[in-house]
Formats: sequence, C-alpha cells, structure tokens
Amino acid sequence: MSNSDIPPPPDRPQQASRLPRGCAIFMLIVGVLLLIPGALCVVLSVTLGGSNDPITGFAVLVTLGGLGLIVFARAQKRG
Repeated sequence: MSNSDIPPPPDRPQQASRLPRGCAIFMLIVGVLLLIPGALCVVLSVTLGGSNDPITGFAVLVTLGGLGLIVFARAQKRG
C-alpha cells in the first residue's frame, strides 16, 4: 500500500446557519429598529446636557441591544 492509494480528504462541508434565514433577517430588522431611536435619544440627550438623566441610560441599553442583535444575526448568517 502506497501513499497514492489513500484518497484525499473530502472538502470540509460548510456548516449550515444555526438560525433559519427568516429569523436572522427578523433579528437584523429589529436590531436596526432598536438602534436608530436609541442612538437618536442618546445624541439628543447628550447635546441637551441631560447626561445624568436615567432615560439616557435606558437609551444606551436599547442602542446596545440593537447593535448586539445585528452583530449576532450577521454572525449566524455567515455560519
């Protein structure tokens, strides 16, 4: 038996996305919908001088949640 008799290893199959395609698209849409108003609230609050306002903290959390959904959906979509 020589090395030429050993078949080459099969190509690595691409892993399927863990989430269905529709779910990833839904997460992207919800993420954008959370990101836009959250970022707008943060910008308006900071420019108006209300950085110690509790609404600012909530707006930051909404913005980070939207950004997290977008990043997670893109990572799942790429596989």
